[in-house]
Amino acid sequence: MGASASARALEARERIAGLDWWHTIEVAPGVLTPGWWDLRATASAMPWPPSLAGLRCLDIGTMDGFWAFELERRGAREVVATDLVDPGRQDSPVGPRRGASGAARGATFRVAAELLGSRAEYRDLSVYDLEPETIGEFDLVVMGYVLQMLRDPLRALEAVRSVCRGHLILLDTVSAPLSVLPAPLARLSARQGQTEWFVFNRRGLQRAAELAGFEVETATRVLRDGAGPAVAASGLSAATRMRHALGVLGRSAAVRARARS
Repeated sequence: MGASASARALEARERIAGLDWWHTIEVAPGVLTPGWWDLRATASAMPWPPSLAGLRCLDIGTMDGFWAFELERRGAREVVATDLVDPGRQDSPVGPRRGASGAARGATFRVAAELLGSRAEYRDLSVYDLEPETIGEFDLVVMGYVLQMLRDPLRALEAVRSVCRGHLILLDTVSAPLSVLPAPLARLSARQGQTEWFVFNRRGLQRAAELAGFEVETATRVLRDGAGPAVAASGLSAATRMRHALGVLGRSAAVRARARS
């Protein structure tokens, strides 16, 4: 590694330190953000269109920006990334809501974007508020791990359809398949302290896309999202770390669908 490369790596390590990362992103050669999830293998298994060259793309629920930067890396002409800066605006059960005291989002995206030289635009915007009049239309929309966080997933997908003139890639956590009994397309996830609302299975993801005005073209098998560096460095129990290692946690699937005219 040359002197300039070493200096770049040192700067990257200094800038990512002390931030709370959700994604594992290589922001400089050999320098990874200490996120909870490493989605690089998942990205390789996604049902991408044959080419992203020249496409205007939208990444919904970007968090640290992993999918936004992946879209750029694959040749997208323009990328808009949306999220809720104030986590208190996220759908939550009736009762006390976490307000502005929750850690604001966006800082990790900005740092990663600067280190990568990304031109992706970050917008503080709810999926429910997507409108072509305010954000335009997109050739490809990626909605990764957002559906499970929504009180009204079908209304959200209808809003996505309003700004999608091409394809949607819908990626989400999926429930385990049952080998004997048929599994419901979606189930209410009511675990105490968790933020998920509904967990779909593979067929449920496809049906949700269809109900919102998309025509499903292809779907992946069940994927295994990798655990990021934060899992090993955390104080999680051995049982939880084992669930990560065995793929009990991080089970997902992706659907590629085209907007129906």
